[in-house]
Amino acid sequence: MCYAGAMRRIRDFLALVKIGIVASNSLTALAGFALGAVGAGLRDLRGRGFLVLAGTSLLVGGTCAINNWIDRDLDALMERTRDRPTARGAMGAARTLGIGFGLGTAGLALLFAAAPTSAAFGLAGAFVYLVPYSLWAKRRGAASSLYIGGIAGAIPPLIGWSAANPRLGAPAWALFAFLAVWQQAHVRALALRRADEYRAAGIPMAGLSPGKGDLRARKAILAWAAAALPFPPLAMALAAPPPSATTLVASAGSIAIGLAWIAVGFAGFRSPSWPARMFASSLAYLVVAFSALVAAGI
Repeated sequence: MCYAGAMRRIRDFLALVKIGIVASNSLTALAGFALGAVGAGLRDLRGRGFLVLAGTSLLVGGTCAINNWIDRDLDALMERTRDRPTARGAMGAARTLGIGFGLGTAGLALLFAAAPTSAAFGLAGAFVYLVPYSLWAKRRGAASSLYIGGIAGAIPPLIGWSAANPRLGAPAWALFAFLAVWQQAHVRALALRRADEYRAAGIPMAGLSPGKGDLRARKAILAWAAAALPFPPLAMALAAPPPSATTLVASAGSIAIGLAWIAVGFAGFRSPSWPARMFASSLAYLVVAFSALVAAGI
């Protein structure tokens, strides 16, 4: 019983902080840091890189915990989220918000130690995610929630970059644009995959209209996926000219995985399983593309 209870508490904590989102945001922040270090000629990456990784992880985890408290009523209506501790009433406001603000404050402190601008970007991202997105846009309109949420999710590379390089040049904004564009395809795929749940919960999401609306959403996902393709190699080329052998290989890898994602999109375009495959492929693309960006920076 003690073991089962401990495992349940661990699962609840990981669900509360949305560990998958923590991992992906930490990876994108690390990529921004690695490329920023190349442009700044920074050699000792370990100390500041650790602060970026730890600070981003704690801040994102704390922000997600607060978001879970905000969304507890909606999460209780959806199959994929109803087991979250806030949704099923296993974790109250004091504990949830204490964890959220505690982790967030610790994360901001570490980011400030890396660079004050990193903490400023982190605070801005948390604010956009919690206030305009969670408290307003997500509950009011599909288009606004997608774009506002996309801005919040695209900030981690700027957190990492500014810790290594105070000048936010074109490569940093290329990373920001890449994530903002990628999220439009990723979130739309999730919306189609869980369309019935979103409708039942009354959450307005793009592409949930039956019939032709579904077809338009699929076309939009493909268009956004194609639009994301040039940004990783562009960021690498701008960050470290002339390109090294590592940069060329990393660029080729990011293009290859992007083309594979688009190929998945054309295969079985009208299949019922298409949204799930596009959603999974978008995650694989993100991991490989940003791993390539990290490799190019190192």
